[in-house]
Amino acid sequence: WQIAETMIVHQGIDKPSAWKNAIALMTETGIQDAAIKARQYPFEFSGGMLQRVAIAMAIASKPKLLIADEPTTALDVTLQQQMLDILQNLQRHHNLSIILITHDLGVVARIADSVGVMYAGQIIEYGSREQILKEAAHPYTISLKQALPSRDKKHRLKNIPGTPPELINPPQACGFASRCEQCMNICHQCMPPLHADGLHYSRCWLHDPRAIKRAEAEQ
Repeated sequence: WQIAETMIVHQGIDKPSAWKNAIALMTETGIQDAAIKARQYPFEFSGGMLQRVAIAMAIASKPKLLIADEPTTALDVTLQQQMLDILQNLQRHHNLSIILITHDLGVVARIADSVGVMYAGQIIEYGSREQILKEAAHPYTISLKQALPSRDKKHRLKNIPGTPPELINPPQACGFASRCEQCMNICHQCMPPLHADGLHYSRCWLHDPRAIKRAEAEQ
């Protein structure tokens, strides 16, 4: 009914049609025997099934943009894969754009076309999936990649020292400065501009020749 109600309110269709469409959406998101499941209570559903219903609710009004905030959280690896497959199928079938919010770089590598890396409330690097995963330019993005586990037995995980800044009083300069191994004095003084290398963007003083010259002079 929660799915059907969305279509009644926003599309003005009648209750029987909305109910039928709701069952179709549940089927499309991978819920078997949707006509039976549609009459059950939420507590009778597993976590994965509840997430499928949430996706059905989200696309019931035929949006052009779907925002998926940590859609694979609390799911095992198999269910994560199924959830990503569902999102990609819905994207193709409904001609959707999807903003996927995730902390999992494995999910990014699996589904994303373009990637924005955020830190302290700002996008500090943006580019294609290949640019971000293979040619990372910002020290924070590089640190994230170094913290990923690897099958290489010689690979040791590298943690990021320090803690994120307090966003009640956000920093006026680079938010990552206190944790960055390549930090310069200017990083604590001014917000770095957005450096562009084609369609690959990075907000870091390391890519500004003026800052490098200033750092060399200070030494």
